[in-house]
Amino acid sequence: MKNIVKIFAGVTLLLTFAGCTKNFEKYNTDPYAVMTADPSILLPTMIDAMMYVQQNDSQMIDQMVGTLGGYFTLSNRWGGQNFDTFNVSDGWNAIPYEAPFLDIYGNFFDIEKATSSSGHYYALARLVRAAAMLRVADCYGPIPYSKVTDGQMYVAYDSNEDVYHHIINDLRYASDQLYLFVKSNEGSMPMGEKDALYSGDYSKWAKLANSLIMRVALRGGDDYKEDFITAYNSPAGYIRLNDDNAMMNPAPQTNPYNLAASSWGDIRANASIVDYMTGYQDPRTSAYFTKASIGSQDYLGMRSGKLQFEKSAVSGYSQPNFGAGSRLPVFVAAETEFILAEVALRHSDWGVSGSPQSHYEAGIRLSMAQWGVSSGTEEYISNAEFTPGNHQNDPVSGFGPYTRNTKVKIAWGAESAEEKHFEQIITQKWIANYPMGIEAWSEYRRTGYPELNPAVDPNPDYMRGMRRLRYSYNEDSYNKANKDAAVAEFLGGSDTQTKDLFWAKKN
Repeated sequence: MKNIVKIFAGVTLLLTFAGCTKNFEKYNTDPYAVMTADPSILLPTMIDAMMYVQQNDSQMIDQMVGTLGGYFTLSNRWGGQNFDTFNVSDGWNAIPYEAPFLDIYGNFFDIEKATSSSGHYYALARLVRAAAMLRVADCYGPIPYSKVTDGQMYVAYDSNEDVYHHIINDLRYASDQLYLFVKSNEGSMPMGEKDALYSGDYSKWAKLANSLIMRVALRGGDDYKEDFITAYNSPAGYIRLNDDNAMMNPAPQTNPYNLAASSWGDIRANASIVDYMTGYQDPRTSAYFTKASIGSQDYLGMRSGKLQFEKSAVSGYSQPNFGAGSRLPVFVAAETEFILAEVALRHSDWGVSGSPQSHYEAGIRLSMAQWGVSSGTEEYISNAEFTPGNHQNDPVSGFGPYTRNTKVKIAWGAESAEEKHFEQIITQKWIANYPMGIEAWSEYRRTGYPELNPAVDPNPDYMRGMRRLRYSYNEDSYNKANKDAAVAEFLGGSDTQTKDLFWAKKN
């Protein structure tokens, strides 16, 4: 593993990421050294931080942290320090914190200066910053946000609640400004193909901003009711059609999940989602996973949390089924419908029209269509018999079995209690949001659903799993006083991985 040096805000951060076997060429060059402050050149690097396609960042952030959401299992032990065993090295733990700050703020401040803090490029930069920092906040909790300015990076932290308010303010500003730009400049797409998400279509970016507000507001709870209502009623709209899905184009790189699974052998499909989907006989299963080459089942996921194993012994489990050019989701229309289903079920005064059932079923239909399912959707929605599968007949020694407690059905009418309807919504939302692992982990911590397979080798300190990431060890060198103050004020005095964030389910 190489020592990696990045230059940011005039300060050199020396990051030693022990244990990684990959070539981190990204960090040994300076791809952000733009000679002119052209926002259309600066923005693409920022956009990547919304869902990393750069292979190393994707592995270290979306894949490794994402294993905590039940989509993937790390099929490499890297010397024994891993997220899925809750024993993370300082170097790896620092990356989900530092990489987004590095990739966002240098360019953000240049755009801020170049645009005099106005116009469509500035609005888009604020949206991208908010979306990227939401992921950081959902991993760590309180972070620096409102006080971060050009040249002032090592500042006081905001509470997790206040970070959410500031993120929503940025998203609302962006939605309003981009919508006005579209209304006044019909057909204009200044970013064009430099935009890996929407090819410069600001009307879709404005919808994404409102959809993200709805995600944040629902997670935050009743204090964010008015923010939700404003986004829901925005003239810019929100993502409700698959044509508006925010899907990250990995080109010219290879899809990082394809690379990590098929070339490196470092991830496999997680047993939790494979067991659920095979139990439900979900028609999306073949689109999500490759067939296993071990055992008697067509699709077999790998349980996580095994302390030691030989990499070659687990190579035959199902892999995530992505091609080299497969796009990666940032936000999809199915999620919107599941958000509306939950709001209609549990927040009747938030102004959502339609029944929880109608939104729930619309979410399933949208997800099926997104993944190319051409038949079987209505049969799936109406199925009142199938339940999530157990993990059984695993041919690899030490990886099974697990008998699942939940028997939650698919058909809305097959359940009667509100809590069971809530579990249905979150379960189908989890399936539909694949492979957004950080979002899955956040929703699991918020709701307690779905029932994830426990670690193969349980750690008594983590019977509820990992609840957050501890702060980067570099904060003790560069921002110790502010970090310590945040830990004391917002985290009860302990920077631990077992501390719940303010929105998390406490049991």
